Amino acid sequence: METFRREMTSNYIQMELMEMQSNPSDDFKCLALESNPRDWQFAIRGPNGTEFAGGIYHGQITIPEEYPEKPPVLSLLTENGRFKTRTNIDYSYFFKKPAKRVRDALLRLIELLPTYPDGKLGSVKYDKEERRVLAIKSRLAAPIYGTDERQKLMNEIHEYMLSKTPPVPSNGGGDIRVSFQNDQDRRKQGMVTKKRKRKQDINLFYKNTIHADNCERVGFFDFEKRLRSLWPWS
Repeated sequence: METFRREMTSNYIQMELMEMQSNPSDDFKCLALESNPRDWQFAIRGPNGTEFAGGIYHGQITIPEEYPEKPPVLSLLTENGRFKTRTNIDYSYFFKKPAKRVRDALLRLIELLPTYPDGKLGSVKYDKEERRVLAIKSRLAAPIYGTDERQKLMNEIHEYMLSKTPPVPSNGGGDIRVSFQNDQDRRKQGMVTKKRKRKQDINLFYKNTIHADNCERVGFFDFEKRLRSLWPWS
């Protein structure tokens, strides 16, 4: 009976994970560790219109063997100003029926971020400015936590969430920290775009040069001159 239960749980969470991969969300991303399919990493984006907007908050999901009768255990790893890090979040009141899924829990967690702490386990109370500063900081990189396998998943998730989460909105144009962060995001995106375009130009140049119909017309000095025009430090 116990073996049957474990197999059913394994099949259930595998189907749920596959469903989230086939129907991805801009609001969150989940990946499971190969070494433990019931141990997941996730990140959520802060809800728009709040001091969490633009933030990327990483966390860990532990799925019990009794799932879905018992809800998954969630904890956040990114400092956020609403929930303690590395502390189980008490949201059991949300799971009234076994039909609730991890997807539902993550969406509910996003809703809970800007709510007033009401004494539930894992709550902390920061002011809005402190939370905005933490939202900016959360975009810089995934937290350093756990094994290499876990860190690799977190870094992958962070890159995905960066591509889906707009920068932290400025506060009427007067927030220097937010403006600086937005400039960093734009510069990073610009560098990636330029690097990709330069690589495409160089590949096209080599292709056209090597496969030219009249190769004798491409002299050594012409080749060097054209290559130098594409080189990043020229």
